[in-house]
Amino acid sequence: MLNPSVQVGQENGVFVAEFWDCLRLDPAPVQVLRKQFEEHLARGGRADLVIDLLGVGFAGSAALGGFVALQRVARAKGGRMVFCNVDLTVFEVFRVSRLDSLYTFATDRATALIVLAEPAANASGSDSNVSTLAIPKLAARPAAPSRLRRKPRED
Repeated sequence: MLNPSVQVGQENGVFVAEFWDCLRLDPAPVQVLRKQFEEHLARGGRADLVIDLLGVGFAGSAALGGFVALQRVARAKGGRMVFCNVDLTVFEVFRVSRLDSLYTFATDRATALIVLAEPAANASGSDSNVSTLAIPKLAARPAAPSRLRRKPRED
């Protein structure tokens, strides 16, 4: 049985979140992520974050709403949010919801960290096109089967 959860950590000073056991991303792990990010900020952590969606094959509108709220928290502290390893089906939900223009998407975690290492493109705080890096459009990526990121069993 799957037990959806979020794991957080830091890479190069950037808050990084990855979802485990989440073929379908429900709002609960996103709400947990927001709480953990707010605690990170309260401890004086950097306000930039990477959300790694490797293994997530579907995200509903409630989960996307949680990301909108999370982005507001990051922007209020001068931070930026970058999604990476986004399945084409999940990206389509962002596009149909007209949320794709609000976010920056990178093909993988390393690229997302590079994007956040670059200074913001403008003072308005917009995440879109924050980098001068040539990031391939997600729609041009070949469709790959979703790989469920599973936590090891603890016996």
